[in-house]
Amino acid sequence: MNLLIDYLSKLITEERRQVLEKVLDQRTRYITVVLEDIFQPQNASAVLRTCDCFGVQNVHIIENENEYRINPDVVKGASKWLTIS
Repeated sequence: MNLLIDYLSKLITEERRQVLEKVLDQRTRYITVVLEDIFQPQNASAVLRTCDCFGVQNVHIIENENEYRINPDVVKGASKWLTIS
């Protein structure tokens, strides 16, 4: 993984790399969000965006009755930065 990071680091400025590292270092695993039986998927996608905004790393989705599919138009890429299980 370090080889990939080393390679990609060459494609951005040093300032941008420092900002990315600072943001990633501030993410938290002390708070976990749990969503259960989501009825309106766009609301859950908005919650994922909010978790990303506040630096929450872990989101658990419980699907007893309703299956959740990430809506890319609503989530706006935030799901790429979260650990969703």
